[in-house]
Amino acid sequence: MNSVIKKFPKQNVWKKYREKHRWYRVSDFPSGIAAPEKVRIYRQNDYYRLQFWDPSVRKNLSERVEGDLVAAISRAREIEERLHHFRSSGTHLRKQNHTDLIQKYQYFLQSRADAREISPKTVTRYQSALEHYQRFIQRPSIESVYPLATNVNRELVLQFQAYLNQLQISPNGHPHTPKRSMAAPQYVLNVVRAMYTWAADPEGGNLMPEGFRNPFLSKYRQSATVKPDLFGDPDITMPMAAEFLTSCDQFQLPIFTLLIFYGLRASEPCFLFRENLTSDGWLKVVCLPELGYTTKGRRDKRLPLIGPVLQCLNSDFSQHQTGLLLRRRSVWNGSVQPQLAGCSLEQLQVKYTQNCQKAKSPSADQRIKIRDQILQSAGGLKYDQIQNEFHQLAAKLSWPAKATLKDFRHLFSTALMNAGVPEYYRKYLMGHAVGRGAITNYTHLDQLREQYQAAVDREFQPVLEVVSKRVSEWKQRTAA
Repeated sequence: MNSVIKKFPKQNVWKKYREKHRWYRVSDFPSGIAAPEKVRIYRQNDYYRLQFWDPSVRKNLSERVEGDLVAAISRAREIEERLHHFRSSGTHLRKQNHTDLIQKYQYFLQSRADAREISPKTVTRYQSALEHYQRFIQRPSIESVYPLATNVNRELVLQFQAYLNQLQISPNGHPHTPKRSMAAPQYVLNVVRAMYTWAADPEGGNLMPEGFRNPFLSKYRQSATVKPDLFGDPDITMPMAAEFLTSCDQFQLPIFTLLIFYGLRASEPCFLFRENLTSDGWLKVVCLPELGYTTKGRRDKRLPLIGPVLQCLNSDFSQHQTGLLLRRRSVWNGSVQPQLAGCSLEQLQVKYTQNCQKAKSPSADQRIKIRDQILQSAGGLKYDQIQNEFHQLAAKLSWPAKATLKDFRHLFSTALMNAGVPEYYRKYLMGHAVGRGAITNYTHLDQLREQYQAAVDREFQPVLEVVSKRVSEWKQRTAA
């Protein structure tokens, strides 16, 4: 039996298609029901279509609504409310992929750094953490199930947590170093959690549809990281510190004297100026916003100077009474004469402001480069140079690899505790937050010098004797 193909005129086919898919504007509403002001309702075939202007994307959007006219009006009211409060309908946010989400969050972090709300180093740390999440989400088995950021759920969080626990990484990022398990996978989870919290916030990223729930906020998740056992001596003991200072040359001694006697962070000596030495015997470690520098935690502190330490800081017999307190070795020994050598703190701040104005609204990274160039021209030290000096002496003394530059802070905090210094004073001297309770506003450190001197008399005598002896030897040698 031959099949007969019936051909319709093109005009009739188009008329049938047009009637099926044509939009019919709903303008007559039941009595007592007001028409939406910003959302137009159309009837199309057996469902309704909403159309409206979305200021956040600057174009007309539409949404299909299954159901009757009541359902369409109800949904139109919801969209109007979001447009009124947030100037965004939220309907265009349903197809947010993971890569775009990460890029937008990184841009937001960089904007916060440019506004000086966070440190550029924080942006770098967050980017490193998000790289682990991006590599995980790009795996074929994950990408096929969770193609969009809006698809994330509790199951994805558990798989990501298992992925981080099994991940082997290089501790310093170098490809040739031995790989080991991640030390703090919880940090990566916290960064991803913060990203989704920002994306779901209507006043934040506003990238997630209405009703999105952040699965990374689960309160049942706990870290599997085992806390270290703090029993026993620190990796650098007081006799080791005395041996270390004995091996220091005249350039190294002031640097490591500060680190041992005051537990400074290794980068803080790079931003100390002679103006930080007060006439009444204090060394101020402060934020310098006019020079683009803030201490970790954004906290100022002052440290009581004792005689041998002050003499050690002046042991280079520099003719400059202002400017950087410590200079790099090539400037210290006179082989290099930097352009801004001896400039005061105020002069360097003025130079920094002028260079930032010439750069015309520099980013956070550009401001750091400008600051570092000024300090370089003033003969300043860098963290890496202090680190290299430490490694050279540690290798000379055959110290174990676990003894690091940061262990001087461990030694300082331990010595203060053993000397009976109250925790409130210890936190202040370490540059930590002393607390959030109201009691902190009523407690004043009126015995800081006495508390520190008691710790020096009880715990720091071995290193104090070394510093006193070295300073006396240099004075005799210079006088001769």
